[in-house]
Order: sequence, then C-alpha cells, then structure tokens
Amino acid sequence: MHFNGLKEQQELGGWIEKSQAKGYVERELYRLKRYGSPVTIGMFRCEDPRFEEKFYRHSRRTDHLVPLAKGHFLFLYDHTELPGAFKAAENLMIHLDRDPAGSKSRVALMQLQAEDELEDAIKRLLTLFVIASRSEQCIVDDSVLAR
Repeated sequence: MHFNGLKEQQELGGWIEKSQAKGYVERELYRLKRYGSPVTIGMFRCEDPRFEEKFYRHSRRTDHLVPLAKGHFLFLYDHTELPGAFKAAENLMIHLDRDPAGSKSRVALMQLQAEDELEDAIKRLLTLFVIASRSEQCIVDDSVLAR
C-alpha cells in the first residue's frame, strides 16, 4: 500500500507537541512497561461542538481526553485492550451529532505495546489517524498497519 501522508502527520505531530498529549502517552507507556497494565490510545476528529462533554459523560473516570486542535482530540483508555476501546468508541459515536451529509467523525485506535518507544508510538498513531481520515470507515485500528 502506497502512503503519502507526511504533511498531515507533521501537522498533527505539531499539535501533539504543543499539548499535554505527549506527557499522557509517556506516562501510560511507563505504566504499561512497569506494571503490564494495557492501554489503548487514539485520536478523534469530531465536529460535534459538545464532544468533550459527551466523551466524559459516556466514558470512565480513568479515561483521558486531550484537546489538540479544533475538533481534534487525543484520548487514552487506561486498563483497556483494543477490542474494549473499539467498543467504547463505537458507543461514544452513537451519542454524537451527525452531519446530514454523512458523519465526518473519524477515530484511530492503537494499543500500546511494552516494546514501544514514545516517538514510535506517536508516529504510528499519526499514521493511523491519516489513514482513518481518508477511510470510508469511521473507526480504524492498528490492524490495518499489519497488512
């Protein structure tokens, strides 16, 4: 598969650098390596103006949401493997305002691995998000990178 999303990845990477997102990912990666506690991270693009409120209403207290730019967020599902995070994202999307022309919401999900390094994990997430942005599917997980 040919992939040319470098410019988009750089823009998204800049948003992560300017926010607290990198620190959150680093902390969860540390917990994973030290305690073996699974964590799934993701990026969400949503046009719903009440997205943050709805995220917290339909999430657990341990879930974190970090605004990156208008309508773009990084989130972390602590103690959650990929299938559970996928289900949580599906459930959240049920409660979002839908654009009559079709939903523009997109989600990229990946489960952190103990062997991940911070920069590589973020790069993989950015790649997934660009793929999700171009995909017909609303939710894309890191299984697409294994193909």
